[in-house]
Formats: sequence, structure tokens, C-alpha cells
Amino acid sequence: MKSRKKTKYNLFVFLRDMIKMIPFHTGYLLLVAVINAFLPTVQALAIAEFVNRVEGAYGGALGVRMVLVPLILLLGIVVFKQMIPSVSNLVNASAQNRLKTMLRNRFMKKQAALQYRYIEDSQSCALIYRVCGEVEGRFWAGYQTVCNGIELVVKCVALMSIVMQASVLSGAAILLVSVPLFSLAYRTGRQNYVLQKDAVEVKRRYQYLSAILSDRDHAKERTLFGYSGQITKEYDRLSDYANQKEAAIEKKRYANMKSGSLTMVMLAVIIMLLLLPALSSGKLSNGLYVGLVTSILNLVQGMSWNLSGIMQGVADFNAYLKDVNVFWAMEEKEDAAAEPLKIPGFRVESIEFRKVSFRYPGREEYVLRDCSFVFRGNKCYAVVGRNGAGKSTLTKLLTGLYEEYQGQILINGKDLREYRYGELKWMFSVVFQDFARYALSFRDNILVGNVKEDKEQLLEQVMEKMELGACVQELPWGLDSKLGKLEKDGVDLSGGQWQKLAIARLLYSEAPINILDEPTAALDPKGEAKVYEMFWQVTMEGERSKEEGISKEEEHSMEKFTILITHRLGAARMADEILVLDQGKIVEQGTHKALIGLENGLYKEMFDSQRCWYET
Repeated sequence: MKSRKKTKYNLFVFLRDMIKMIPFHTGYLLLVAVINAFLPTVQALAIAEFVNRVEGAYGGALGVRMVLVPLILLLGIVVFKQMIPSVSNLVNASAQNRLKTMLRNRFMKKQAALQYRYIEDSQSCALIYRVCGEVEGRFWAGYQTVCNGIELVVKCVALMSIVMQASVLSGAAILLVSVPLFSLAYRTGRQNYVLQKDAVEVKRRYQYLSAILSDRDHAKERTLFGYSGQITKEYDRLSDYANQKEAAIEKKRYANMKSGSLTMVMLAVIIMLLLLPALSSGKLSNGLYVGLVTSILNLVQGMSWNLSGIMQGVADFNAYLKDVNVFWAMEEKEDAAAEPLKIPGFRVESIEFRKVSFRYPGREEYVLRDCSFVFRGNKCYAVVGRNGAGKSTLTKLLTGLYEEYQGQILINGKDLREYRYGELKWMFSVVFQDFARYALSFRDNILVGNVKEDKEQLLEQVMEKMELGACVQELPWGLDSKLGKLEKDGVDLSGGQWQKLAIARLLYSEAPINILDEPTAALDPKGEAKVYEMFWQVTMEGERSKEEGISKEEEHSMEKFTILITHRLGAARMADEILVLDQGKIVEQGTHKALIGLENGLYKEMFDSQRCWYET
């Protein structure tokens, strides 16, 4: 276990990374922010000069042409303000596209490397959803907010420096009022992020309900069971709850904005009055007074609308960065991205659980407790038990998804933890109950079982044994037909065909250990028994290389050590040996014939209760 070594994010580290990733875009935005920050001061001086020169021209002291210089400067400021938004929109779009490539790749790699326990933890999933959703938009908006904050601070300081030359008291008044407003807005931003976290989690839930109500995967059951009304009610309830949370955030933001606005308006009036003595004494010219008043009013308007939003945005983004730090601190699976690593000459001799106990993170009850058993490499095994007995947990532990167990798991006498994760990836091939249905071609749905090699002859053999030939003949483009609903001409398969395809993918892989973890649970018992019968025929066949012209290498790849995990016992009868799991331990072990002969045995009880499923 490890976590990726990365500097903790704060605003400084964030700004440094942004400049490294998109130097032109960040430089442009910062330059525009600085120019905008000084514009009110420049505008105040230009207005002052314009008014003074107009007075001079009117009195005959200056020529009319002298008025043109400040007038042109003022027009230049107006043109700049009109043009910059359009240019900035183009820069914003380009920046987000660049960030999407860089940040999503980085965050997706981290997400793919996380320990499996985070995937099954609801709180961790909620945090990952908050952090990774639209990450490029969050980062760019955060940078914009920081630049806007810098602009506002510089703007206040620049204007205050001019005001203080005429009236120190006025400058002090600006400072005394501005600092508390900044602080209040920042605290509100932190509070709002807490509310937003709750709203985002509720959004995630009602978006899932929206998918149930709208997508094709649920269309048949929607029509059959008629549950749309109930789901819609729950969707409306969650949607209303999220809207109320967001409305509360907006109300608080609006209240702070308006209170700040009234305070700043009162401050502007006070400053105008405080500057009058300087104007009367001649310390302040008429032009400079008009320019300062105009700029102060503009500043008041800007702070009324922007101060609250900017400071809340900074606080909100700072809280988001804390979540990012939690995300980056999550433990990673060592060699999670490693490709399957073949072990030369490897053959399964034994798999042993030696007093293994395990409980899922955050839970007190043990799923497995002192569980011990041995699989021998020359047999095929079935592990059976009631629902919730811990059967699928065996798969998760064997394949290295969870490492926090007590006891030992040994493969050929070697501790599982001593194998590299790439070796475990090569060693095991699993078909889970919720196996993947890839929106790829029929051929590629099998070939993903072993992406390193393309063995056409082996592909044909696997398809023949799983009786998929007839299915392929019905497809419009044969093996190259697209499956699923992603493509316009995509073809969907029946449940049984998808399950055969998933098992064919497993058989095509070179993994020496196959695990079937209830992949046919959606089929009726007789359909399930038929699929498993075909599977056993493939995996238990003897010599075929001479009869069918298969090379020794390919023959060896199709002879696999198999573990079947199920709570339905029709297919278990074909296994060489059956293990019965109950309350975290193996309570019975033997052949079907031996176990069915045990009076008061759990296997016999389960089989007798299911016997009618398989009788004709």
C-alpha cells in the first residue's frame, strides 16, 4: 500500500501548478487583472486632467487641442473594457481545453490507482465525485477567482493611495470598512462550501434516479413494473432538497452582498464629504475631486457586486483544495497500472487459505473468520453457500483487491502478498455477476481478455465451444458488429448471449486460474446449468491438440484451473470437489455424491430446496 507523493495543495502551490501547466493563459489573465486594477486610478487621473484642461481652455489659458490628450486616454480605457471580455472568453475556452487534457489524465490515473476499498465506501465515492467532477472547470474558475481578488485588492490600494494624499482620514475609513467586509465574505464562503457538499451528494443521487427514468437500460422494467411514478416522487424530493440547499446559499450570499453594498455606499458618501475641505482649500483640484468621486462610485459598485462573490469564491476554492488533498492522500494499490506479468513455467499446484479472517473497512462484523481450506491444481472446485456467506469475498481476496486480512493466502506455497500485482493480474481471470458489457465489436469483447495477443485460431475455438457461431451469423457485420447502444448501428444481445460472451473472454485469456463468481445469476436455473455445462466441457477436456490442430501453447492456455462460486447448486455437481461456506468458514467439503449423503448437512438441505429447479 502506498499513497502518491505529492505536495499538499494550497493557494500558492495551486498557482504554481497552474502557471506550469498553462503559462500563456495564466499570464494573460493575471496581466488583465493587474491592468484592470489600475484602470480606476488611471481613469481618475485622466478625468482630473480632462476637467482641469477644459477649465483652462474655457479660461483661455490652454488651447482646445490640449483637451484631446486626456480625452483620447479615456476613450482608450472604454475601448479596452469593451474588447477584453471577448478576448478573455476565447482564452478561457482554450485554457479549459488544455486543463482538461492535463488534469483529467492526472486525476483519472490517481482514481484508477486507488485501493479497492474506496470504491465500495460511500463517503469516499462522494468525495471522489466532488473532486473529480469537472476538475478543469474548478481549477480554472479558482484561478479566475484568485486573479479577481488580486485585482480588487490592488484597485482598493491604488485608489486609497490617491485619496490619502488629499485626506488621510478618508483613506483610513476605506481601510477600516474594507477589511471586515473581506473577512465576513471569506467566512461565508467557507460555510457555503459545507452546504454545497451536501447539495452535491444529493445531486449525485437524483442524477442516478434521472438515469433510471430516462435511459434505455431500464426501459423494459420501467414499462413492466410501472415504477416511474414512485421514482419520480423520490427524484422530485431530492431535487427540491438540493434546490433548497442552493437557495439557502444564494440567500446568504445575496444578504452579505447587499449589506456590503449599503456599507460601501455609506462609505462613499462619507469620503465625498471628507474630501470637500481639501477641495475648498485648493489642496484638491476640481478635476481630481470629480475623478476620485467617479472612481470611488465605480469601486463601490464593483465591491457591492464582486467583493462578496470573490471572497466567497476564494474560500470555496480553498475548501475544495482541502478535499483535493484528501483525495491525493488516499492510499494507492502498488503497481495498480502494471500490465499483466506472465510467470514463466507457472502451473497451479495449490491455493490455500490458512486461518484467514477479514472484515470490510468500517465494519465490525467479520465476513471470514479463521477460514482454512486447500485447492489442488489437478481438480476443479465449486464454492457454494447461502447469500451473504462470504463467497464473493474469497474472490476479492484471491485477486488482491483487499490486502487487509489476517492469516495467510498461499499460491503454490508462496504468500499472496509476495506476488507482484502484475503477476496476480496475469494469474487470475474472473467473470463476476455484474460482468462488463463493452460497447465494442463482438470480436473485441472477446479479445480484451488478452490485449497483448491476437490469436485467431484460439478465438474460433473459444467461440465454437461456447456455441457463439450462430449468434455471430445473425449479426449484420459478423464479428465486427458493434454491440451495445453507444453506436447508432449497435446491436444488443440477450442476457444468455452476453454471459456466453463474458465466459468466452475469460477462456481467451492466458490466465491459468479462472474464477466464475455467479456470472449467470440473471439466468433461470436450467439456462444457468446449460451455460456451465458448456464451460466445464471446455475446461475439462483432455488432449485435443492432435485432433483439432491446436498448438501445445494454445492447448495449455485452454486448460485452466477453475473455481466456481455460486449459491445455486445445479452446476456445482460437475465440480471435482465442493466446498460449503457458512458464517465465514468452510463447514463441509467433498464431492456432490458425498455431500448429498450427509444427513442434516447444509449442502443436502440447500440442494433439496433447489432440486425442483433442475428436474424436468
